[in-house]
Amino acid sequence: MSARVPQHVRLRAPEAIGDPALRALVRRARGGGRADGEHVAVGIEGGGLAVSMSAGMALALERLGLMAHADSVYGTSAGALVAAYAAAGRMDDAAVILPQTCTRDFISPAHALRGRPVVSLDHLMGLVRARPPQPRTAGEPRPDLRILVTRVHDGTLRTLREFPDLEGILAAVRAGMAIPFFAGAAAEYEGELVSDGGLIESIPVGTPLAQGATQVIALRSRDTTYRKGARGSLYGVAEDLVIGRLPGMLADLIRARPGRYDAEAEELAAAARGAGPLAGRATQLAPAPGTPLVGRLQVDRAKVVAAMDAGARVVLDALTEPA
Repeated sequence: MSARVPQHVRLRAPEAIGDPALRALVRRARGGGRADGEHVAVGIEGGGLAVSMSAGMALALERLGLMAHADSVYGTSAGALVAAYAAAGRMDDAAVILPQTCTRDFISPAHALRGRPVVSLDHLMGLVRARPPQPRTAGEPRPDLRILVTRVHDGTLRTLREFPDLEGILAAVRAGMAIPFFAGAAAEYEGELVSDGGLIESIPVGTPLAQGATQVIALRSRDTTYRKGARGSLYGVAEDLVIGRLPGMLADLIRARPGRYDAEAEELAAAARGAGPLAGRATQLAPAPGTPLVGRLQVDRAKVVAAMDAGARVVLDALTEPA
């Protein structure tokens, strides 16, 4: 069971697309090539199985022949996994893997009672190795893969890129998903202790722009009105008991994360109105408010597939002619 994207659809004409980043991808796909002076990045939001929504968008962009014309693909948290498949042109495989994770082998709050992580990255990476994010055709033009991680010791962001081989990609994907508590200990990558990049940048937009992108397309796993809000007092006390013994800057980053997330979402909302520092430089593809969202610990396969379908529909509505 995987997401459905129609095979026979027609892209809108570039001049009919208002957003410059989306227009650039369509123009490139129609034969314009990349010699347009733009660096178009795709940033994929994660959020555990909430990533199903943004995965559906990435799948639709690939089926429409557009993802290959991006210059780079950034992923954070579970978005790192999707970014690896998007960069490789293997989103069909990602669309199979995500529903396969809806088992107690991968997700079980009861694991915490036995001193184990709530989610098993070992189980997930076993599924990934069965369908690895490896380009089918060597040498074909593909976007660069870039994965965001957090340095544990000082709480700064690091971008992993230029991987020597598949093993390097898999190690980076695992490191990018090492969210504290839920996925166990922080990961070691090239001798450095790192954790989930979403602790600092949940929606990869600021980093792509800082690294030379001229346009960023953010694939959202939540709708445009979603906000985390402030921690409740009782929740905060309980969370502090769990995170207080984490190494480095992790506890402080976890406490600050809701505010960081909401600030990122507000900047993208302002950009959609033509305001703020991201106006004209970033756009977001997101489900409409009221669309059923998937929780990070979802174990219902049908809901995961429905979210991928909803994500694909967002792309189709934005970029294709009405049926």
